[in-house]
Amino acid sequence: MIDVEKYGAAERTTPDLLALRSGLYEALEKAFLDCGLPWQESRLDDAGDGVFVLVPATVPKSAFVERFPTALAEAVRAHNARHPKQAQIRVRVALHAGEIAYDEHGVASRAIIKAYRLLDAKVLKKALAKSDGVLALVMSKWFFEEVVKQSAHAKADTYRRVKVKVKETRETAWIARPDDPYPPLARRTWVRWLGVAIAAALVVAAAVVLWPGDDTFLGDPRTADPCALTYAEALTAYGTVETSEDYGNFSRCDALVYLTQDRTQFVDVRVEFAKGGSDPSLPVQREATLGIQRPPARPDNCVRLVLLPDDEQVIFQARETGERPIDLCGMTETVLASALLKLRQGEIARRELPAGSLAGKDACALMDGTAVTAAVGAGPLERTPDFGNWGCDWDYTDRPGVVKVLFDRTDAEELDGTPVELSGFAARVRAAKRSDTSCTVSIVYRQYTDLNHVLTDELVLVDVEKSDEPPDRLCAPARQLAYTVARRLRA
Repeated sequence: MIDVEKYGAAERTTPDLLALRSGLYEALEKAFLDCGLPWQESRLDDAGDGVFVLVPATVPKSAFVERFPTALAEAVRAHNARHPKQAQIRVRVALHAGEIAYDEHGVASRAIIKAYRLLDAKVLKKALAKSDGVLALVMSKWFFEEVVKQSAHAKADTYRRVKVKVKETRETAWIARPDDPYPPLARRTWVRWLGVAIAAALVVAAAVVLWPGDDTFLGDPRTADPCALTYAEALTAYGTVETSEDYGNFSRCDALVYLTQDRTQFVDVRVEFAKGGSDPSLPVQREATLGIQRPPARPDNCVRLVLLPDDEQVIFQARETGERPIDLCGMTETVLASALLKLRQGEIARRELPAGSLAGKDACALMDGTAVTAAVGAGPLERTPDFGNWGCDWDYTDRPGVVKVLFDRTDAEELDGTPVELSGFAARVRAAKRSDTSCTVSIVYRQYTDLNHVLTDELVLVDVEKSDEPPDRLCAPARQLAYTVARRLRA
């Protein structure tokens, strides 16, 4: 399956679209013929912004992972060289194989559905958006294991494993960028992956040992203590350290490292549990069942990711709030090194959640799809819970738009916005609070004094984001949805 990036962009005129479609078909045909693939014998179904291609089962699948991706990228570049920018194309390609059923109307297959879901994955769109090339390729786990890894010419070490979540599909997949490839994984790392694959194939029980799920690694995610991995004492060489268990969501713990006597200059070192797989643009350093990724540092922060089994991770971040020069990555690596010792043991300390707190609530239960579509507009939605169900997203799958419900904690004096009352709860409404394209309603669930004697608000944030509307216009639906949340908090 092939899909054109930003096919419906406003700057594309009808002549541009016709040139684009013609160029896509020409590029496909040229790539097929250059690779000795059967163009005339294949079935093509037009999808408007792309093409669905069924290739006869007799064709060797390896042909589509060896020469074809590069040939297609070359043909697309040749089209782009002959056309103005608005008629140029970049494409996403999905590969899968399976049984096909035919009737008088066309074809039907679970394999086709899976291919469409892979093609629509956000992680694939992100991979192409970050690429300097013209093609991003995604394939099912089966296709990668049985075709790519069995080919001596498919450059398997330039693929990245990702998690795909589209509608009903929850799938491990593999992504490549043939004309702007990811750097090859280190040989040591790749050998370890082969060992995991072989063990899983030979002994099913080995997969349980190598890749434990929540019950065997983190245990109950709500009682896993992020402060047990913060190791504030390891940061005392940088300044005076104060640990805060009461900032942000319940999945995080912060060590504030004060660099000056007056405490005006400090670094916030955060440890946070989260859901999410690896960043496909970054190499993964394997440590037994764990993976480590090191994104490039920025002037004001440094991040390290530890990838846990079953699509979970621990985020380590050092962020500076002033202008004093400091080794942020050194601080992050200091905490990471200490935390890895505990994570390798697979034993995460437990904590007791405070009575009467939001920590015992489920953010996904405070909203539903019916309420979202009534406030924001009809359309297909995908619901995605955050770690511990302390946050929940409702994403429109056919256009820009997302509604978020998430828990937060902050200094009571810092809450700003237009005051409102929702079902007996004090709340504040503010456009462009969390982003330039959203409006947020902050509901004060309760106030308490934290361990550092600071009056703290425990909040439910209801955020409506749409990139194609001014944030001020999103405050009315945000208030409508916040009222729904407030009523359910009272229930």
